[in-house]
Amino acid sequence: MLFLFLLGLVGCGGVSLISRGTEDLYTKEFIAKIERAKGVFSQGNAEQALADLNLIKEDLLLPSERAMKRNLMGVIHFGKGEFEQAIFQFNTALTSSSLDQKLTAQIYLNLASSYFKLGDVDNTLSTLMLCDFKNLKGKEFQNYHKLRISVSKELGKKRIVTESLMWLMSEKKDLVSLKSAPEFSELVAQYFAMNQSERLRMVKDFGADNKLVSGYLTYLEVEQLHTLAKREDAEDLLEWIEDQYDDNQELMNLVVNFKSRLKNYSALNQFSIGVILPLSGKKAVFGRRALAGIDHAVRRYNSVNQNAEGFVPIQLHIADSEGSAIVGKNLVTDLIENKNVALIVGGLFSTEALAEYEVSKRLGTFFISLSQIYADKGIKDHLLVEIPGSVESQVSVLFSEDFLNTFGRNGAIIYPSSDRGIAYMDEFWRKANEKGVEVQNIYSYDRSSTDHRDTVKRLLGLKFTRERQEELEILKELHELEGATSIRRIQTLKPEIDFDWTFIPSFPSEALQLIPSFGYFDAFDIPLIGDPSWRSQIISKESFKLGRLYFVDSDVPKHESDFSNSYEARYGNKPRLIEILGYEAFEVANNILRNGQYESRAALEGSLRSLANLRGLTGSWRLDDNVWIKSMNTMSLYRGKTSKMRMKEVKAE
Repeated sequence: MLFLFLLGLVGCGGVSLISRGTEDLYTKEFIAKIERAKGVFSQGNAEQALADLNLIKEDLLLPSERAMKRNLMGVIHFGKGEFEQAIFQFNTALTSSSLDQKLTAQIYLNLASSYFKLGDVDNTLSTLMLCDFKNLKGKEFQNYHKLRISVSKELGKKRIVTESLMWLMSEKKDLVSLKSAPEFSELVAQYFAMNQSERLRMVKDFGADNKLVSGYLTYLEVEQLHTLAKREDAEDLLEWIEDQYDDNQELMNLVVNFKSRLKNYSALNQFSIGVILPLSGKKAVFGRRALAGIDHAVRRYNSVNQNAEGFVPIQLHIADSEGSAIVGKNLVTDLIENKNVALIVGGLFSTEALAEYEVSKRLGTFFISLSQIYADKGIKDHLLVEIPGSVESQVSVLFSEDFLNTFGRNGAIIYPSSDRGIAYMDEFWRKANEKGVEVQNIYSYDRSSTDHRDTVKRLLGLKFTRERQEELEILKELHELEGATSIRRIQTLKPEIDFDWTFIPSFPSEALQLIPSFGYFDAFDIPLIGDPSWRSQIISKESFKLGRLYFVDSDVPKHESDFSNSYEARYGNKPRLIEILGYEAFEVANNILRNGQYESRAALEGSLRSLANLRGLTGSWRLDDNVWIKSMNTMSLYRGKTSKMRMKEVKAE
């Protein structure tokens, strides 16, 4: 039990009550009387023990003796469950205990425990904070911190919880015993729950008292910074560990091993490209098509330039992700650490792309994704290019001045309730705020539903008939007077269209369920704008019934392009979208690798930051706010024909 230490004060035979250096504070006669009272209490006779203590005249005692007597009386009352009387005795003891620091610390601990028994956590913590716990030893020391952890959690004092957990670990002499301690996992969780500046300040303050605990927590900080791809911060902190804890061999071994790993990660073969694709399993057919595009690009490039002076051919290291994000992550590490590839091409499917990119980013390696990555913009950086055009790239087109001046500054969005949809919605909202554009309506829909009329109804203000009740009644009367002249559904209320255009980042099958609902509710001629997936055969076939549609997409190579012709000559068939993605990924990779001489990943990364743009087969990218934004276009789809729109043409319509 947490409070057994209180009984330990009177029940530990052979343990001296007098700490070293305080012998002059107590007489032998007093100590004998205290020992007799302890003996009586330990035999279960609390009343007799209190009577014996009351016979000791305080006016004849030294200050520390009065404090010790009162402390023992408080312990006895505590043992009887008389916590108010115990608090009185402990407070009285504190008035004369200052000369014996160990006794004073014990009294504060006993007083705090009494408050705790009464459920007074505020006074418990405030009393504990007055206690100089460094004067406590053994179980008293441990019980102090366990009590402080308990009440601090209840009061939401996270920093104090972390401090006491660190002190509980302070007696550990090596990393094995530290990491195997029951409280260690909680310490790590509480430590990383604080912000970074608080964490580092804490380990610096604590370092002088226990270098092993503070040093290892700082090392874990280095690991986290590296995981978050904050490599420069990680290296700076690693140097600080070397400077502060150079006398701890275990910590120095960790530093040496970590630096060795960094060296392995940093080494690179400039003209070596890692390719991770699903080459087995259900997705293998798509992986092989993407690989064909990459392989054709590499073969063609190496063949054309093989006789050039100083030419170094591109080498591919191909790995099979098996369609698994977990496998893909491990392959990224292997290709970088063991094959020293300069960059990675992968992420043919979004489920794999994010996982592979996160590892590549952590290891400071450029990642070329063959699919979009649906994640918060803050996760992305200059080490990522999304070949199809990122969510950020698409949304930037919608908020360009040309687009807003043409279509209007009042937008709406309907998005699927999925990670993909949320990524579009978040970026749409962020960009609207940045550009000062009014977002009139935001609605999501369930992808599992096959009828999205309710979603469109809400967008058009037709779902909330109570607010429009008066208008509804008038229109109903008019329809009744006119009579039903058609079997067509009568739209009683007119749609409220307080927006200029609507963005619908939906896959084609979902878009074909949403788009007709606008006409169903008499909302004609609203510009509906989709994402690149709208360049599809099924939407094209249905477009004769849907009116003019718009979507954001990249340029697509003409059928008679050099790439298309050379690909057909090699493989006997025309390249399709996936082959084009693979080909373009190599184009981007090669443009980066041929931009200079790189002896390390840091040098390659520095070059990336300084590039004005990256060029590919279907467009170019510019670095904007540390994210690569692809130049994309507003496309028009009308009666099966897709064309790039010029904004003046839209105005003319």
